[in-house]
Amino acid sequence: MSLVSEDYLCGVVRRTALLCKLNNWSFVQEKFVNKAQNYFGELIPITLSGTRDGELVSYNIVLKLAPINEEYRVSGAVTVMFARETYVYSNLLKAYREILQRLPVRSQYIIPKCYYVQQEYCKEFIALQDMTVEGYRPYTHEMFLDLDHTLVSLKSLAKLHSLSFILQHEKPQQYEDIMTICVPLTESTNSRYMDIVKDRLDKAMKKFPASNITPLLQKLRKNCAKYFKAAVYSVGNTCICHGDVWKENIMYKYEASIICLYRDNKPVSACLIDYQTTRKCSPAFDVMYLILSSTNSELRNKYLQQLLEIYYRTLEITLKDGGIDSQTVYSRQMFISDMKTVAPACFITANTALWLSNGLQEEGHVRSKHVWTTKDEKEKAVEKYKTIVSGMIDDLTTFGYISVNEL
Repeated sequence: MSLVSEDYLCGVVRRTALLCKLNNWSFVQEKFVNKAQNYFGELIPITLSGTRDGELVSYNIVLKLAPINEEYRVSGAVTVMFARETYVYSNLLKAYREILQRLPVRSQYIIPKCYYVQQEYCKEFIALQDMTVEGYRPYTHEMFLDLDHTLVSLKSLAKLHSLSFILQHEKPQQYEDIMTICVPLTESTNSRYMDIVKDRLDKAMKKFPASNITPLLQKLRKNCAKYFKAAVYSVGNTCICHGDVWKENIMYKYEASIICLYRDNKPVSACLIDYQTTRKCSPAFDVMYLILSSTNSELRNKYLQQLLEIYYRTLEITLKDGGIDSQTVYSRQMFISDMKTVAPACFITANTALWLSNGLQEEGHVRSKHVWTTKDEKEKAVEKYKTIVSGMIDDLTTFGYISVNEL
């Protein structure tokens, strides 16, 4: 994406300032202390200041800007994703905020304030609260989350899913209206995405020629659309899921406020971001995808049951706080059964994300942020990717979630 011009940025800030009813406004472009990988659009932190009713007012904002160059819109994927996210912030999360006002502290879900959204084609942007000012940071110093970060992430995810069930219970018509926008991911609703995940499976097979993994990858590639459909229509229940909840889309707040100590301190809260693929799906999809894409094999093998327990226990508590019996809408048995149903689609999605994050996607409109330039770097990246993929398949097989004979 080309760099945003000063004139364009000023125009975006001007519209935000007008909506915030600021007079005599000005802004300063800031820099992130830590920055996770962002593949769709550009993130620009600013401090927006002005007066309102004679008093000085200041906002810490992150502007999320869509690509303004139509070259990046050929496939339509970016346009669809920004349309989905602007809708989520202006409608779905607004409804969740109303629910959260009635829930106790233990069931609060962190939602960045949304100051303004613009949906004009090639000029889409979202003006969001800068959560780094609130002490939240991306997890950037390791490729995979540790146990504490994973547990906090799953608690936040359970609260997100609970809000969906509560909204459906309290305002079924509003829920149905939202579902007409947050549609399931299938070949008919997003053929471009399905083409991408199939292409990444093709690339994976080339890295595992004639290995014991090849037959499984071949079956996943052949029946790809079926697995994504099953994650919606062959499960115990569905809700409005995040759809892309992995390490890169989570920020954490820690016990201490000194940034240099974050690496050694435990996270106390998680904030999920990037709602571009929010959709109807099984809650188990988000859970399985987060665990597969964002933890290593050692952690999964040691703590999987603890991870599943903390998620479901948080779901139970939050639903109870919202006046809903978890056994009615999403029982533990449903959850455990759904984990197996969604496993193939989750692996396919995780493979796509990890191919990208390992610096192996060199072409297309969505490319790796850190592409390797030397032969040695590429070979090391490929071996690392292969180790990760092999570990995911071994774990899914060991846990009984995937069997080549059952696919």
